[in-house]
Amino acid sequence: MESIAKKVTIYYSGAILFSWTLWIGIMLFSMLSGVEILYNEGVYTILTEGVESLPQLIVFLFFTAAVYGPLFGVFAVGLLMKNEKARMPTKPAKKIRQTRVGGWLLFIFLYPIILFSAALLVTWIVSGFTAEFNWPALPLWFIPVFFLFQCLTSGMEEFGWRGYLQPLLQTKYTAEKACFRVGVLWSIWHYPIIIYMNYANGIPVALLSLVGFTLLTIPQAYILGWLYNSTKNVWLCVILHAWANTVSAYLLAASPVPLLTPIAVAIGTWLLADYLVKKYGKEKLSTQTS
Repeated sequence: MESIAKKVTIYYSGAILFSWTLWIGIMLFSMLSGVEILYNEGVYTILTEGVESLPQLIVFLFFTAAVYGPLFGVFAVGLLMKNEKARMPTKPAKKIRQTRVGGWLLFIFLYPIILFSAALLVTWIVSGFTAEFNWPALPLWFIPVFFLFQCLTSGMEEFGWRGYLQPLLQTKYTAEKACFRVGVLWSIWHYPIIIYMNYANGIPVALLSLVGFTLLTIPQAYILGWLYNSTKNVWLCVILHAWANTVSAYLLAASPVPLLTPIAVAIGTWLLADYLVKKYGKEKLSTQTS
């Protein structure tokens, strides 16, 4: 097996093994013990009301820790391929000027807000302006806390997907093809948690959720891939990932038609991804000319 393929196999196997073992193991434990799994927005309940028992706290910690699978995958490559370190296979990043960082941060801040707001507007228009919004239970003051929580949890995925896998695949494929492959693998890695969040609504809904999530995650991989290729700064990808999750928890949860709004979000994400590929090229998908 060639070096790149071997690294990808080890990395992804490590990510899947770590995350799926924790997710599926905790789900089975929850079903057998009756201990409720508090996840993502559940951190608000923990911080404001506490936990019902020590087992529930342990379940929360292990279930949340599953998101570190991509980081574990990188360490697994370094451990199993000692002669070929699992470092990011690209040249060291040049220092980005402060003004440029400000511009990227502005894009990161506005992109999820505009995307999800536009999706909500489309949903409301399609419903004939009659549907009622379901404002989330999370208060506005909790936004910075939830954002920080996302940075320390889901955002850390970026050191695996964009910080390692993306540049590794780009040593063999064009940026466009690398983004597509990362998007597919990234989607599948999420499948246990997507099933968990939707299985109560029936198998058909759970399967449709998998399809919908995949169709949304792949174009998102293009956007994050473009951000990484343009800046060589994985921390900016961490911030975008965490902020998008935060905005989603507030705006997507407010959807008057929960099955329609994600479709609008996916269409908007695909449109932006297509624009970026056409503007910045399939080869590099980067604002950098050199």
